[in-house]
This record gives sequence, structure tokens and C-alpha cells, in this order.
Amino acid sequence: MTPRLPEGFDAISTHEGLGHVQFDVAIPASAAHTGNYPESYDSLGGNGEGGVHLSGKVGTRRIEVDLDPEEPLRIGPPQSLSLEPAVALIKAGEPTGGIRVRVAGAEPITWQVPEGWIVRKDGSDWVAAPPREFRPGVATLVPVADDRPASSVQTISYPHIRPTSYIVPAELKVLSLDVALPAGARIGYVGGGSDNVGIQMRRLGLDVTDLGEADLKAGALSTFTTIVVGIFAFGLRRDLQAATVRLHRFVEDGGHLVTLYHRPTDAWDPASTPPRRLAIGSPSLRWRVTDPAAPVTVLRPDHPLMISPNRIDADDWQGWDKERGLYFASEYDAAYEELLALNDPGESPLKGSLISARIGRGRHTHVSLVLHHQLDKLVPGAFRLLANIVQPA
Repeated sequence: MTPRLPEGFDAISTHEGLGHVQFDVAIPASAAHTGNYPESYDSLGGNGEGGVHLSGKVGTRRIEVDLDPEEPLRIGPPQSLSLEPAVALIKAGEPTGGIRVRVAGAEPITWQVPEGWIVRKDGSDWVAAPPREFRPGVATLVPVADDRPASSVQTISYPHIRPTSYIVPAELKVLSLDVALPAGARIGYVGGGSDNVGIQMRRLGLDVTDLGEADLKAGALSTFTTIVVGIFAFGLRRDLQAATVRLHRFVEDGGHLVTLYHRPTDAWDPASTPPRRLAIGSPSLRWRVTDPAAPVTVLRPDHPLMISPNRIDADDWQGWDKERGLYFASEYDAAYEELLALNDPGESPLKGSLISARIGRGRHTHVSLVLHHQLDKLVPGAFRLLANIVQPA
């Protein structure tokens, strides 16, 4: 029996008996961690890089067979580390005494930091201090454990699959940006569990309250200037579907309702879900812009959502990831104003990615841009646009 191992691994036999052989395997310190997903799938490709090669004789015939283990060989960090927070925002013009970070897991650790940053121990926590001069952009601070960048390991286990580990880098990402917040905004957030928009609004420093079933059914919605409905939420929350009449009244009475990206299948009735008729385009391939760098034309440059409290300009559309948006609005009441025009190369401009209407004393704004994804990718322009969108009506 001979172990089959990746290059650089060593195996030493420590026990040999009838029907049982045991090896100790030495893994080089430089060995890369096993990826969370295979580069490709091959039904005859075996079960990972580890296995054993058996050979022997039956009479005069030599027999050889290569066997895969039931559990694939996986290489992970000897220690798992988690950071809280793992993401932080610094706004230009605001004083910061540093970002307090709680580290759990691997120890001891050191830090790899960009030039000008200082990380020091403070009791059981760490404090990351930015450079004195404001530097816009994303800074990545990396804890180091066992002489290599630390990783966070999460065990995933479901009845239909074998337990496995999900390994991601343990990093502190800090976005420094020039952004102003809308004065007096009090935001109610109705999430469907499919985005982190509520979290990102809090990181911005906005006043945000999560709205539950009781709030939507009988709560005082008038205490909020703005209600934001997260992506897919109408399809995921029956309490939200049942609250549409109250939401329409909220708008008529002076509130600002913001609905984020939805599909037609998300219990979206063009006639009754929004305060005024608004149909979502289908199929999505017809009503999307897949190029994240597609040029954006601001159709109403002096519209409040484009100038207050942040003037949205060309820089705010830079660095977008994955795509601009999809399931753009295709048909809508004349009350809705088209704020943007954009398209993939060679296609006609689409104008339903961001539309807004004055309704009664309030406003409804529908966003088909993948703003939630850009926030997770820490795109500065997405935060500036979000701050504008959630302003009071």
C-alpha cells in the first residue's frame, strides 16, 4: 500500500497489521488551503487529491487498484479566527479614535496593514487607527496567525450532504468615503433576509429600525420619514403583502417608500403592490444591464435624489461589480420620473432602473439597480446614492 498525496506531502507508516495500515501524514506549512469549490466537476475524477494505491499478487497475476477515501482530503488552517466587525466605514470630516476590533479564535496574531495604519492591543480587543490624512478607498487589514494570513473556518452540515468546511480570509475592510447623510431621516427597514442593506445603512450612521409583523400590522409608521423594503421582500413576507394599504397611506401622508430590486414572481402585483401602477420587466434578459461599467446618463441632474445630500457624478458609477441591475421597471404610471438611462453595448437605453414619483404629500422610489450587491462590495458611489435615496420625502 502506498499513499497518494499532493506534491510535497510526506507519509510515514506507523502501524502495519493484518487488514490495517496506519500512516502519519506531514503537511508542508506552505500548502495551500483547499478551495471551497472544485475548479471543475468530473464524475470519474475521484474524490480529491488524497488516496491509496494498493498492489498485490493473486497467484501469478499482479493486481493494482487506486482507491479514494470516503472523505476527501482537505487542507485548512490549524486555527480559525473571526473579527467583529469585519467591515467598517469612515466618513470624511468625522473624527475617529480608531476602530475597536474583537478577535476570537487564533492566537497569537500580528497584523499586516497598509501604510499609515497602526493596530495596537487594548485589553482583550485591538484598535485600528487610520492615517492622520483622509485617504478615500478601501483599506484591508489582515491578521496573521501561524505565519500566514489568518482564515475563518465555518462548518456546514445538512442532512443531505456530508459535513464540510467553508474557509474565507479573516480580514478587516475599512471603506473611507466622502458622504453626507440626509437630515432628519428616520428609517424603517423591512428585510426579506436576502440582503445586508439594513446593516449597511447602520454602518453609514443612519437611524434604522427593523420592522416586524406587528409594526407593519398596527405600528405607528408615521414615526418614520422613510420605509425601505429589501430585495424580494414582498415575495418572502406575507405580513408585508398584507400591509400594502398601510404603506400606500404612509406615502400619501408624506412618507417616502423605497422598494429595492424585485422580480415579477416576488408577489409583485403591478396594480396593487406599488402606490401607483408599476410593472417589472420580464424576462430579465430584456430588462437588465449586465456590464458593470456601462455608461450611466443622469436624465434629471437636478432631481433631489441626484443632488441631495450628495451630488451624484460620474465617479459614483465607477468600480461597480457584477452588473448594473436587472428586472428594470418596464411600464409605470406617468407620475414616475425616470432618473437614469443605461444600456449594454449595442442595445437601446433602458430608463427603468431608478424611478421616483411624488404621490400625495410623499414619494415612492423604485430601485432596480443591484445596489445591495454594490454595498457588500464596498463601492463608495453605492453608499452615496443610498444616502440620497433614503432622504425624507
